Amino acid sequence: MSTDKIGEVIRFKNGRLAAERAVEHIRELLATGQLCSNDRVNEVEIAGNLGISRGPVREAIQRLSSSGLLVAEPNMGSRVVTLDEGAAQALYEVRESLEALSAGLAAQRMTLAEKRGLIEMLDAHEAAMAEHGSNAYPAGSSDWDFHLTVLKGSRNEVAWRICGNDLRDLLALLRARHGKSKGRGKRALQEHRWVAEAILHGQGDLASTLMAQHIRTSRDNLLALMRTTEPAAGNMGIG
Repeated sequence: MSTDKIGEVIRFKNGRLAAERAVEHIRELLATGQLCSNDRVNEVEIAGNLGISRGPVREAIQRLSSSGLLVAEPNMGSRVVTLDEGAAQALYEVRESLEALSAGLAAQRMTLAEKRGLIEMLDAHEAAMAEHGSNAYPAGSSDWDFHLTVLKGSRNEVAWRICGNDLRDLLALLRARHGKSKGRGKRALQEHRWVAEAILHGQGDLASTLMAQHIRTSRDNLLALMRTTEPAAGNMGIG
């Protein structure tokens, strides 16, 4: 391979890595509430924070636009999508069905080490909450990490593709908003523990039922929060 070709390959790989960093950075901004629904995405600021050019940031924005998370507006850049109650309801209906299924399958298919790791993860979440003297779930992706682990443990590629990839960013946006519900974090941790214990003991039907109840409760809290904090006239659908 010629020197020029090698250089081209290296630049391509570096560009892809930089774009991945930008995608994860934007997701982290959402998870921590630094970027919210309808906010503009500042390409220059993101590139500066990461020490990369604007090209990879634009690629990251394109990827997140394809997932429905960001909306491009002519001559105005991109903003974070705003989801209305109908969109949230639809997303949670799909999530409830697939994650309940995944929890039941995980109880049968996860290894003992994986099941124990799930319990240890929740121990770490509880310790983090105690350390900060907070009833809120640990900031960042902690809540989603639990759900991703269960999805992966199901060994069901279809459920993983839909909830773990296709709907990942939209669900993260809703979870970030739902995290503002007072006292929800402590209750969510307890619900996670009930699911994890059922998975640990191989109780698939129970794990499935508990996961469905957990997601329905999360949905109800989210919708109640949306109704009290957002005027109906300002709501928008997906995209």
